[in-house]
Amino acid sequence: MAGEDDFLGASGSAADKEGIRLWFGSEDARIRIAAKCRQLLGSRPSRAGAEDAVDPGDALRLAPPEPPRDWTTPYREFFRGVRTGGFFIHPPHVVPEPRLRSLLLTPGPAFGTGVHPTTRLVLESLEEHLRSRRVRTRVLDIGTGSGILAVGAALLGAGPVAALDLDPMAVRVAAETAAANGVAGTIRLREGDYRDPALAAALRALAPAGFDVILANLSAGALMDFWHFAGPQLRPGGRILVSGFLHREAPRVLGAFPREELRTVEIRLELPESPETDTWAAAALQRRAPLGGRDRAEVSAG
Repeated sequence: MAGEDDFLGASGSAADKEGIRLWFGSEDARIRIAAKCRQLLGSRPSRAGAEDAVDPGDALRLAPPEPPRDWTTPYREFFRGVRTGGFFIHPPHVVPEPRLRSLLLTPGPAFGTGVHPTTRLVLESLEEHLRSRRVRTRVLDIGTGSGILAVGAALLGAGPVAALDLDPMAVRVAAETAAANGVAGTIRLREGDYRDPALAAALRALAPAGFDVILANLSAGALMDFWHFAGPQLRPGGRILVSGFLHREAPRVLGAFPREELRTVEIRLELPESPETDTWAAAALQRRAPLGGRDRAEVSAG
């Protein structure tokens, strides 16, 4: 209902009796979205005589407009860096930790700072996998966001690294992240939907034999049909590192990948700090290679 420039932010909690507050960048956007919300609320069926029936006029109140805010500033002040495997992910004004590989990242509008468990799980799995490889590794990062995983792969010696995102803002942020870490020449950034046949063809041209590693920190729903794209892009013996789903969703998500072509070599969990918090998961899936090929040892290990 609102464009990127119209919507500024939202706040609210279960304890907030006033509900959720929304902020917009203009009076016109505020009035337009309020009218649409009233229309949607008024169309909801209600139980006749119910005490909790909602009056659209009472359910939505217009707050006075507020001046534009810089919504990234508070988060930049909060983000003091995070350790993930052998990496220390940090903004430029935070001193790197000794004996850890520095990954510079300025928090912004694109997803991926290393704070979220799914990002950490994939980066740790990628680091362990690349540590054991003796040859140059071609990596494809789907939904790169801030570029944190693509940059991490390049810093670990992978290349070429292809990274793509549907959001042009994410592509710009990823380019800045790559430049800040000195790996802009290793990462090929592309804007677009990975399901676009033209983009898929361009990626196959970049790695005709297939990518060695495909990174996909996506939602559970997106991963359900991800193999239709990933299959033609992954070489025999190559790995897909997936995350973005909860532990309870793992059977459904991993069951969507063909067992006759892939084997699950690793499942990672990040245990929550409290029982009420969700447990996030990640998995490494390896494509089965023909016996007698260069990946014979990897196949026999399964």
